[in-house]
Amino acid sequence: MLILEILVFVAAMALVALLLLQQVVTQVKEYRFYRSRGWDFSIDSGLDRIDERIAPYRLPISNWQRLYLFRPAYILMLIWFMGMAFAFAF
Repeated sequence: MLILEILVFVAAMALVALLLLQQVVTQVKEYRFYRSRGWDFSIDSGLDRIDERIAPYRLPISNWQRLYLFRPAYILMLIWFMGMAFAFAF
């Protein structure tokens, strides 16, 4: 039973780590997209399709809010979650 619990914990942490990596890569891509276009947020990067998979509904946020507020907060939340999971597991 202990081995099963360890396997489930490792699998869950691996999935959260992959989600974190995917969000960081998306943040970097979106940052480069807007930087190369002179910070014109009226142009949609098209990277919000990833955010729509996370939320059950379309988030009513603008492009600059997604770049500066939503995704950094989401990345920090994932890091905090992983830290707390490891802290309480061991």
